[in-house]
Amino acid sequence: MSSDRSLKNFIQSFLDEHTLTSGGELVLDVSPEEIQALGDFFVRGMCGWMLGLKRERASLRLIEITKRDGLSEPLETGVEATREENERDKEPIN
Repeated sequence: MSSDRSLKNFIQSFLDEHTLTSGGELVLDVSPEEIQALGDFFVRGMCGWMLGLKRERASLRLIEITKRDGLSEPLETGVEATREENERDKEPIN
């Protein structure tokens, strides 16, 4: 795709080349393999996005805990650190 084409123009060009007329409905002339590839791409993209959110949120929680506890170094990662954090969070606040 050249730099002078917008996404809108690209999609319109694709639709012009691959659309079949069918009584007002949008019907694309694509193969089952192309549909499968699009589905696979979508699932991989969504999973990657969700994993990125999970890492980002975990990182933000780590920063928040570090700031809250006044620690100069980040907390240890792993199962033991998570257990300690959970136990500490269960303690009543006076």
